[in-house]
Amino acid sequence: MEGTSAEQLQQVEQEYQQKRAEIEQQMKERGELGAEAPSPTEHETMSQVIEGAIQQHVPEFKASSHTTTTDDSLPPDAQEKIQGWVNIAFTKSLAEGIKTAKDSNDIALIDAFHSALTGNLYQMLVEQKRVEVVK
Repeated sequence: MEGTSAEQLQQVEQEYQQKRAEIEQQMKERGELGAEAPSPTEHETMSQVIEGAIQQHVPEFKASSHTTTTDDSLPPDAQEKIQGWVNIAFTKSLAEGIKTAKDSNDIALIDAFHSALTGNLYQMLVEQKRVEVVK
């Protein structure tokens, strides 16, 4: 994932839209077969896209959850590190934020970074009315 921060975020949005289209198509196909399976939420889809972006730099990474989570249980210094990585992702580039997180060699912190980044990107797209909040 190369380019400016804005270009990378736009690429994430495009990947998100593609993933949603794939999921909707799969749901239609399953519906035709009579199988009922819940569709992932918009947030879960964003989480999967971010997981894929992180896996480009940290192949062994697997998100612990795709649901909305908070990391209030983390110590303040860990929360500060994670917020710093999120800030790098938004101001420099997504790839730079991920690489900085990778350098920590702490998969638990990378997982918390995944969660924070997912939440921030999802919220940004909601505020820009690029995705709808489905309740």
